[in-house]
Amino acid sequence: MNHRVRRIVIPLVIAAAAVGLVVLAVSTPKRTTPSRQQSAKLVEPPAETGTADVPAQIADAIQSKPTDAGAAEPQAQSPEAAVALEAFTGLRAVAPAGGVSGHDTPPASIGSLDPNVAPLEMQFSRAGAGVQRITLSGHWQIARARRQADAHYQAIAAGWPLAEVLPLPPDEQRYVLLHEQKINDVVIPAFAANAIDINGSGVIVFDYTRDENGDKVYAWSETAPGRFETEILDGDGRPVLRITRHFSLGDSGGLILEQRITNLTEGPLDVRWIQYGPGDLALDRARYLARRRFRFGYLLSPKADPSRLLVLSKDNDVLLERTSVEKRNKKAWDLLKQAQQLAAQAGKAVDPGLREDLLKQRDQLLQEWGELLTLWPNDASRDNGYELSWFAATNRYFALAIHPLLGGQGSGTRALGGVVARIEERPADWADKSSVISTYLYSPRLRIEPGETADLSLGIYAGPLDRDILRDREPFGSLHMQGLILYQMSSLCAICTFQWLAHGLLWFLSTVHGAVNDWGLAIIILVVLVRILLHPLTKKAQVSMQRFGKAMSDLKPEIDKLKNKYADQPKKLQQEQMKLMRERGANPFQMLGCLPMFFQMPIWVALYAMLYFAIELRHEPAFWGVFQLFGNWPFLADLSAADHCFWE
Repeated sequence: MNHRVRRIVIPLVIAAAAVGLVVLAVSTPKRTTPSRQQSAKLVEPPAETGTADVPAQIADAIQSKPTDAGAAEPQAQSPEAAVALEAFTGLRAVAPAGGVSGHDTPPASIGSLDPNVAPLEMQFSRAGAGVQRITLSGHWQIARARRQADAHYQAIAAGWPLAEVLPLPPDEQRYVLLHEQKINDVVIPAFAANAIDINGSGVIVFDYTRDENGDKVYAWSETAPGRFETEILDGDGRPVLRITRHFSLGDSGGLILEQRITNLTEGPLDVRWIQYGPGDLALDRARYLARRRFRFGYLLSPKADPSRLLVLSKDNDVLLERTSVEKRNKKAWDLLKQAQQLAAQAGKAVDPGLREDLLKQRDQLLQEWGELLTLWPNDASRDNGYELSWFAATNRYFALAIHPLLGGQGSGTRALGGVVARIEERPADWADKSSVISTYLYSPRLRIEPGETADLSLGIYAGPLDRDILRDREPFGSLHMQGLILYQMSSLCAICTFQWLAHGLLWFLSTVHGAVNDWGLAIIILVVLVRILLHPLTKKAQVSMQRFGKAMSDLKPEIDKLKNKYADQPKKLQQEQMKLMRERGANPFQMLGCLPMFFQMPIWVALYAMLYFAIELRHEPAFWGVFQLFGNWPFLADLSAADHCFWE
């Protein structure tokens, strides 16, 4: 084709293409945009799709899995869910202007270290807009520090001159409930944002990425104390989402995490939010038994409880000891290594049948791996139709929990499923011999229409396992969060540790303490009273055993003769021995005289567990602190710890 012909043909082709596009645009029906007043809708989670474009160092929570553990069974989607979703590429989180980003200056904290002002102080990190540290203002590491702090605040309240007031103990002696964790060489703040899945495309919203020049592009901007914001941009720099996170103190000593995701596009978005949840808490300094657990509060199925007001937490099927989680971790890492080996073998396999078989084995191992790492839902919740209400990590005396936000009188839904659909745990690499355990919170998949905002707010409790707080204050009382208080040494002791008995013993101990104003004396009175009540059983067992022992001692010479006479006839020997015992009135069932003593075991086990876990005894001295009057002597200065005669 010569130059003259090309000049004629090419414009004609372009003109024809333009006419075709115009005709197509006119003939295509317009999509109706739903009202912006409509709230974000939950859509059924499709099978998890791979997000290989997301780096695994931080956003491993949204890596592909063979199954979406705990997902609802697929149902017919609504017409809104059937609308084609835009596919995004090059998504990135960018800190918007107007705030402070980067790590040059630490974010502002909220709360106070003065217990008269706030129950805690919360320090933040811009990495993931998470919590770097939670310090409880009214609690200390050792009893001596608590006594000094109490003396300080009492002197201030009495109006003493500041020059005469005993100073507060050093800050390093304050009780730090949690601080950011180091997992696989990455420092993870508590409740930090991890990632978000948008229409099947994952994007990290943790800390920073690098642009084409290698410069850091931070994700979060601090706009006020405890308030952070980020925007998700597509590959062309157009805004897709705006995400805000705001931590604040609640009215009842709890915390509020307001999380809102706003759709900035002209089409619907299908999103899933992923963040870190409660993880390991600090070990008690005075421990002689380490007890850390993961606890769940749950609602019964609508059929079993139509009112949806009863929150349960006592079932051991939904209680996880940390030691059992560690065992699951090790098994999960072993399965993952086996799956990686099978994948490598499949990549080298020449025979298609062998390759397919190896890949099936790999997928089966990955499915088992995912089930081991999934804390909620579990077998018990799926079999019984339980719905999550709250989730907590606890140690001996304290708890860190997430829960739904309720009104002042406990009004509102007690279910957390609209915010947290699945909980997984991620340990540090087992090969690193690290015992750090963190958790991931997955939201359900949300349909957010243009201009709408999805609310993923939740409440946080970070404080002591105190009956007065968890039973009498809202929203904790309506959520039955006093179920966090468990007087049980281990899951093996659950069968013989009756919680009603332990709570009854603590009630009586508190009543006696109210009369004598000393926990040490109250414990002595309680133990003496229990011994008196159990004395008839103990005496009966002892008398029965003594009688049987005396009878057998009297029969010993004759039994020896029978043994010599019937040495070769064991069956005849047994018959003659029984006949002799019946004639002399020696009842063989008297050997079971120790049974009444075994009946006492639940009482003593409950008493021991109650004394071990009762926070009322933490840092409390015995005998009105009389020994501490002698140069602050640490003897019997802390009833929750082993005795310290010379030092704390």
